[in-house]
Amino acid sequence: MRAIKNIFVLAIILAVIGGGAVVALRVARGRPSAPETIKPNIVAVSAAGMSVYAARIGSKVVLFDTGGDPDGHPVDAALGALGAGRGDVTDIFITHAHSDHTAGAALFSQAKVHLGAADVPVASKKSDPPNLAPRIMAKVLSAPAVNVTDPMVGVVTVDLGGGKTVKAIPVPGHTPGSYVFLYDGVLFSGDAMVFKQGRLDRAPKFFDADPDGAKTALVALKQQLAGADVDVVCTGHGGCTPKGLGKNLFDDLLGRI
Repeated sequence: MRAIKNIFVLAIILAVIGGGAVVALRVARGRPSAPETIKPNIVAVSAAGMSVYAARIGSKVVLFDTGGDPDGHPVDAALGALGAGRGDVTDIFITHAHSDHTAGAALFSQAKVHLGAADVPVASKKSDPPNLAPRIMAKVLSAPAVNVTDPMVGVVTVDLGGGKTVKAIPVPGHTPGSYVFLYDGVLFSGDAMVFKQGRLDRAPKFFDADPDGAKTALVALKQQLAGADVDVVCTGHGGCTPKGLGKNLFDDLLGRI
């Protein structure tokens, strides 16, 4: 798996050097990878290094982030792998408001959209990201505004039915309203962590609104996850840890920061 920071550095360069290269990135974001099964009924798809995750619960599907393609091709690929369509999506959990995670969400007007309340102004296009790199990325990707139906404050547990829940845990720092989501033993971390070279690491600091806060939030996350089954960690960029190693690799990261 490529070092993911290079993708974003490339995006910044593309934004500076010209429109043709930006067009190439916009095309790449709509060309999804083959779906990968993370666990039964949970799949991952990526496009241009931006990950989308989908989980089937009976007749419905929930999404964890929606990628950087406003036409939703990576999301459609994930849904297709579950034998589902857009009308089956009932809930979308967005880890944070950067446009490479929100672009597909506007396609699902019937779904509940869960996002940290502090990130709602950015997701709804009422304000810009607080630091430069995400602002440039937003210009490159040109994602639509998101209607957040369920803004979150503090730790939230969402009952999805069928005996399944999502535990939403705030991890402010990468953005003010960043969250991670624990579902069925999988921790969806967004950009609180990346997976590269066989280990979890912090995201590039130049994308963090508050790098020190992001570090503090990761340390606090360990307490929030105490006693929980964390079988796999799935990141916004870089994919997922091997099955069964999520907790150990997260502990390894904490030992290095």
